[in-house]
Amino acid sequence: MNALIVLLLAAPAWAAPPTWSVAAATSAAVGTETTVAYRVSVPPGSNLTPNALASSTSDFLVLQAAFDPAAQAWLWTLLPIGEGRLSFTSRWSLGGESIEAPPVALTVRTPDVAPEEQPSDIKPPRTARPALWPWLLAALLAAGAVLAWKRWKNRATPLGAGAPAAPGPSAEERARRALQELAASGLWEKGEHAAYYLWLTDLLREYLEARYDEPATAMTSGEVASLVRGREADLRVGATVRTVLQRADLVKFARTKPDPAEGPRDAELVLAVVDATTRAPLASPAEETAA
Repeated sequence: MNALIVLLLAAPAWAAPPTWSVAAATSAAVGTETTVAYRVSVPPGSNLTPNALASSTSDFLVLQAAFDPAAQAWLWTLLPIGEGRLSFTSRWSLGGESIEAPPVALTVRTPDVAPEEQPSDIKPPRTARPALWPWLLAALLAAGAVLAWKRWKNRATPLGAGAPAAPGPSAEERARRALQELAASGLWEKGEHAAYYLWLTDLLREYLEARYDEPATAMTSGEVASLVRGREADLRVGATVRTVLQRADLVKFARTKPDPAEGPRDAELVLAVVDATTRAPLASPAEETAA
């Protein structure tokens, strides 16, 4: 009976939610690390661990999450990759259950340029008298161009001239070939995971750039995911691109150690994206008539 009373009295304290105290800057710069400090109070005996992988988003990469005994706080090192008024929410595991800390709002801006890096003032050019030789040169070039055009027009057409050049490989063919070369390179088996993901994300960006005629190779991971999400009706395609790019960023920049099968599995996801976004060729007039 006494043991039952003790358990009943202890149950509310054990089930009490954690209390948070969060300290962070109000602004940050794109590509510059910033730190968020969490002081959390949990019931005695609780096992609280941060989940950095699940906390990374298209706006923030979590580079590190570790407990600092001197500060008696969990210090999260973030790398902002988005811009604007952004919100970051850290995710944790408490006794095997997923929980979230209160969100942190940050105004992320482009980095400032140091005064010594700014270009110095340039004096305006002095006015010079117009020269005659450019006009004479332009007249000679124009006469030469007219003469060359007349000769080209009257020339005999060589045998075989005018045949259209053979079309090069399509965007999806280049992507599939690059995936085969990546698999044959042995980078993943050698443990060169960052180089593997660099190759994988480069070929994905080059494919999307050719597919959508947008500069995907110059975009951030979040911008690439937004591009695909806006172009494809199937939301799973954009979600897959975002997942692969986020995991690659963690391996390349945060030096996160991936699972043994994660790289080849992400290569299969990239191939699935290529297959899902490949446009079916238009039927020729003869095929339409036969149909």
